[in-house]
Amino acid sequence: MVATDCNGVTNLNEQSIYDKVIDGGIGYGSICLPSNIFRYIIMIIFPPLAVFLDEWKHGFKRIDRIIINFILTAFFYFPGLIHALSIVDCNDNSNGLSKCNS
Repeated sequence: MVATDCNGVTNLNEQSIYDKVIDGGIGYGSICLPSNIFRYIIMIIFPPLAVFLDEWKHGFKRIDRIIINFILTAFFYFPGLIHALSIVDCNDNSNGLSKCNS
């Protein structure tokens, strides 16, 4: 529950620790996480899963990317990680300035 005063300003001294973390940090600062941080965490843990979720999000237009990424990940992990990073970054770039091929 967020404790606010009459002007709508959040009073951090009256919040629980859970509310402080959820509402933006403990103490004086705030914690800002990118909206796609969980996608990058999944990509670091298991790159083919990140590619699978990205293809699922876009309707499985290129299933070969999942297979290629799985094979690359089987070769020492880092080639698959780089491939997954390039796929997710190209698909997340919605401003049209990327040089990615879809």
